[in-house]
Amino acid sequence: MRVAEAGWRASLRLRRMRSLLWANVVEAKLHDLERALKANFNPNQPRVPAGNPDGGRWTSTGSGGGTESPKIPEGRPPTSRVRTRLYKEAALWLARVAVGKRIAAVARLLEEAEWLEPVIESIRTFSDPPKSLEELQQAVSTPAAGYDIHHIVEQTSAEQDGFPQSTIDAPENLVRIPRLKHWLINAWYATPNEDYNTLSPRDHLRGKNWSERVEVGRKALIDAGVLKP
Repeated sequence: MRVAEAGWRASLRLRRMRSLLWANVVEAKLHDLERALKANFNPNQPRVPAGNPDGGRWTSTGSGGGTESPKIPEGRPPTSRVRTRLYKEAALWLARVAVGKRIAAVARLLEEAEWLEPVIESIRTFSDPPKSLEELQQAVSTPAAGYDIHHIVEQTSAEQDGFPQSTIDAPENLVRIPRLKHWLINAWYATPNEDYNTLSPRDHLRGKNWSERVEVGRKALIDAGVLKP
């Protein structure tokens, strides 16, 4: 019994050490959150793409607000919808935690839910403030963890409507955006929307010209809090 208990305690110590190491790595990359907060970016401000019932809305981490930690289950939730909601709650929490306490905060988060480790960068980048179109386009040349390259005009639907690949993949149609917001925009395109006579934006754009597609694509980026209005 004593041998088993000693083994369990050693395993727990290793787990905590591993979480602390990961927390230090993440802490080194959290300065953009601090800059966003100093620039009066409010992570509590809801940013929901029109027509998306879940959208990019921040969810409450509890009635206490402040730095109260989110309730993250130890096991990985089975559905992407639940996981995405929890990613956003974790991102909000990290944005609220004081800079000097973030290492301990991230360590505790990873210790309690190790399944978050592969997406910790995506959680971090969700709190990025909106950027100019030029900034988003220039960032395409420097891929980074937690970001995706996004087509302002949707790639697949544009291909189906016969637009040339050279136009679809042109630099002016590509932006680098936070991965979680990329997922939200993709969901927005597939969701029925009253702004488009209850059609999804994707269905609304079938057969439309390029400029109309660009307009809708930029609207999606603005509503998701990626692009400055």
